Amino acid sequence: MKTTPFGNESIDNAKEQLRRGRGLAGSARRSPPEAAVQCATPTRSASARRRAERERAVARVAAKVDVGFGNTLFIRGEGAGLSWDQGQPLECVDSLTWMWSAKRKGEPVTFKLLINDQLWCRGANMTVAPGAQFEVAPAF
Repeated sequence: MKTTPFGNESIDNAKEQLRRGRGLAGSARRSPPEAAVQCATPTRSASARRRAERERAVARVAAKVDVGFGNTLFIRGEGAGLSWDQGQPLECVDSLTWMWSAKRKGEPVTFKLLINDQLWCRGANMTVAPGAQFEVAPAF
């Protein structure tokens, strides 16, 4: 019979105990208490919050454009808190879709889009009416 240098147990006996799950004092086999598994109150995910904000918004701009990896699309203009001096970033929805939503009611928004708040899109200024969604495919 083989024995370990640290005790009188046989190696075969120790292997058999590990196979049966006794070697780790059973800690790996215990399930967590039921209270730890369930949350006390469900929380809304970040995407659900953004979706709810867009639904409450008055005017929306959806831009379908690939601005390249690492770049961001910005909007400048007048109305709904926009400025011609400094842009606001649009939210990247997917690889080709960018969204911006106005929060103020009752005023039209005149705007233009920029890449990284530096490179203006070609063409005239665009206008979105209050409560409308405007889709654009800008050219740079």
